[in-house]
Amino acid sequence: MRCVVLLRMKIFFPLILTLFMSEVALCSEAFYVMSEQNAPPYVFVENGKKKGIDYDIITEAARRMGIDVKIDFVPWLRMYKSLESGACDGGSAFFHIKERESFVIYINPPLHHSTYAVFVRSGEEFEYSSPASLYGKRVGVTRGYRLNKEFSEAVTSGKINIEEVDNSSLNIQKMVTGRLDCMVSNRDATLIQLKNAGLSDKIIPLEIPVIEPRGLHLVLSRAGRYAKNREFISRLESVLRAMEDDGTFQNIYSLYGLP
Repeated sequence: MRCVVLLRMKIFFPLILTLFMSEVALCSEAFYVMSEQNAPPYVFVENGKKKGIDYDIITEAARRMGIDVKIDFVPWLRMYKSLESGACDGGSAFFHIKERESFVIYINPPLHHSTYAVFVRSGEEFEYSSPASLYGKRVGVTRGYRLNKEFSEAVTSGKINIEEVDNSSLNIQKMVTGRLDCMVSNRDATLIQLKNAGLSDKIIPLEIPVIEPRGLHLVLSRAGRYAKNREFISRLESVLRAMEDDGTFQNIYSLYGLP
């Protein structure tokens, strides 16, 4: 009997120790999130300090959970690839697209809601009703963005000629120099960038949006450390809902000039 007990201890003790050490590692290492670089008011750097709606919400959620968080601002496509590979734990912020469920877990509630619009030079407005309105035009987009199925199909078929860059600031520069006919980007973020650059009267959004207001979510990588940690996911969503209910979300939106 004693030999059997010792044998069981030899088998199960290493397993228990491994599980324990895994939990310790999760607790000791910061929750690592990537966010798209230079996308005010959601994430941006001002006077060397990281800030923005998504940044503030995620850091406050981590504080309430009692965990450390590290947030890096990187090009959109790099964040996308890192989520696929598990090089980061989470990313912000993503529209809920079913195809992405294969490599990310969507966290609720959304961090914010956004709409995407077509921006043109003042005096060069045209009527936009669907992606077909962009056929034959040079359209600037952020690299890796998937706007909607109709837009993606038009790009794949060659009906819309897109020029991809790492962030919308670069597309604004190309609009100013006439290298694009229009650009499609986050309406609120682009309006703020144009205001800061003194270009609000030079580049303007068309009235009908490409994408109506939709939620953008914090996501977790299915290849990352937290994908199977149901307790962590439940706590994170519970804290975010509490922040939404107690007015923290709205206070942060107001801080950055959003209604």
